[in-house]
Amino acid sequence: MRVCRVLTLLIEDKRNGDGESMLTEVRVPLRPMDGGEVGFWVDAQEVTEELQKGPSRIDGSAKVYTLRGKYKQYFLRISADGEQVCQSANLKVAPDRTLEICVEDVRVSHQRRLEIRD
Repeated sequence: MRVCRVLTLLIEDKRNGDGESMLTEVRVPLRPMDGGEVGFWVDAQEVTEELQKGPSRIDGSAKVYTLRGKYKQYFLRISADGEQVCQSANLKVAPDRTLEICVEDVRVSHQRRLEIRD
């Protein structure tokens, strides 16, 4: 039997110039790190599945990531036609059961790569 806990997602959508902050809650299994005092692990696929079937789902083309230290950990990509690509990965959850995620436009990151090459 899997025990699901409420995970609060703090979403920063950077696809428009101003950015949009959203909060939503999903029920997913959390695995404690060192008894849960330093945080939890959650599977990216389970977070994606629960997020995308609710009213706060991410629409339109996007790349979604969370930060692990200074590193971006991408875990979801959504194409313009709504196709989702996500694979199993451990996402680090804060002890208060929150996960900060960022949404960026796929075209913006692609444009930056082209600028770097030039």
